[in-house]
Amino acid sequence: MALSVTASLLFALITAYSLISLLTTTLPPNTKPPPPTPSQPPLTLSPSHTFKLALFSDLHYGEQESSWGIDQDANSTRLLHHILSAENPDLAVLNGDLITGENTFRHNSSAYVHRIVAPMVDTQTPWASTYGNHDSKANLRREDMLRVERGYGALSYTRTTAGLEGITNYYLLIYRPGRRKGRPVGVLWFFDSRGGGSYGGGSGPADEEDDIPNWVGPGTARWFRDEASALRARYGGVLLPSVAFVHIPPTVFLAAQRRGIDPALFPGVNEDVPVAAQGTGREDGGFVDVLREERIRGGLHSVFVGHDHGNAWCALWPGDGEDETGGRGPFLCFGRHTGYGGYGDWTRGSRIVRLRFGDEKGDGSADEMEVETWVRMEGGQVVTRVMLNQTYGRDRYPTANGEFHE
Repeated sequence: MALSVTASLLFALITAYSLISLLTTTLPPNTKPPPPTPSQPPLTLSPSHTFKLALFSDLHYGEQESSWGIDQDANSTRLLHHILSAENPDLAVLNGDLITGENTFRHNSSAYVHRIVAPMVDTQTPWASTYGNHDSKANLRREDMLRVERGYGALSYTRTTAGLEGITNYYLLIYRPGRRKGRPVGVLWFFDSRGGGSYGGGSGPADEEDDIPNWVGPGTARWFRDEASALRARYGGVLLPSVAFVHIPPTVFLAAQRRGIDPALFPGVNEDVPVAAQGTGREDGGFVDVLREERIRGGLHSVFVGHDHGNAWCALWPGDGEDETGGRGPFLCFGRHTGYGGYGDWTRGSRIVRLRFGDEKGDGSADEMEVETWVRMEGGQVVTRVMLNQTYGRDRYPTANGEFHE
């Protein structure tokens, strides 16, 4: 009899725990986002002529939502709060794989966005997203994620451009304070590298075969070239400095790794070898070509990616620095694995990118942009602070396990 009572009590406790887990998953915080605002504040430089971005890569919310995934997501949220408090960025960039879609259920999959953006809502930090290969699965689709993001009105700068491959292909302009109607000082480009599986599976988690191409499509590459050219024409032919964000590394990142990532020259973790690049090495050729072109024609300074949790370095475009010609392509940078979800046990953190512009010129010439980047670790320390300039790749840094600390 005592054994039966004990078994019944144990069953009741398990049932209660399961119910609590389900409720906390299906009713995440901030389920009623503020309505969209009719106009959104422009992104503007600080009084010190800077614009700071915090990159949150591979958050992977929603893994094993009835067990260890609950603590995992709580730790990710805690880390986001820490980074936002320590750095106070002007914009957070969620650079792909926000959710582990194969572990989620259709009834609540996109609702994880509410949990992900809660730290930005709490700190009133605007954000913009790219989506990754785990953000499209049988029970999760990018369109629904975007719909939730856009519900946050003025804080969410995530956009879409109709008629292109993928969802998160768009750009944002940065202005000097009070100059929204004038010429912008810089451009932030966002691209969707796609990947993952088609929507339409069953009601439970499904690790289905991925069937969506995992590269930036040729139509998007053409749009990038045409839109960048149109932007220059719109503002009198002046070069507009820019940086770009995409989740899966273009194949040029693999080429850079094969040339060698010397930690004294390119500090940072380099433990995902080879780079898991877009496609099979050929499909993203059009996109890579435009990236290189826009370094020369449009001032594209650097490209920031995620996807490889064990890589966190910045390198030169292959061939740059080997002779005196230079200028063949933008700098190539991995973020830092931020979320507690996803593979690997590397210490979590966030790549910070600070854009610094000179004083406004009165002759209508291009603004000069300096780019400094570092990684803010979850313990508070700052590592691998570098200037991505003409001497990067020649300057040497004291390192310990590929990283140097301040």
